[in-house]
Amino acid sequence: MSLSQFLENPPYEEQPQEKQRIYEQVINSLSDTADNKMKDTCNNLDTDQQDALMRYIYKGLENCDNSLKLLKWHGALSEVAGLGCIMRVMSEKRKRVL
Repeated sequence: MSLSQFLENPPYEEQPQEKQRIYEQVINSLSDTADNKMKDTCNNLDTDQQDALMRYIYKGLENCDNSLKLLKWHGALSEVAGLGCIMRVMSEKRKRVL
């Protein structure tokens, strides 16, 4: 599956093992993406996918999974999606756990 497919239907209601498997695939995909492709990738995502990506980035940073690369992704996504993406993810009333 491609990154956009994972972000299209995040596993909010899945079993913990399935959530972890998908999380690892998303993080691997982000890690394998060249720095110069990050912004283009973010531009090709819709708002819901951008918000899901931001959730994965924050989860990865929380777990210290390739933090330098994830900080670069955060910068690229913030530049494309704006502060609204950050605010939506951080202020959700019902926290969607990935």
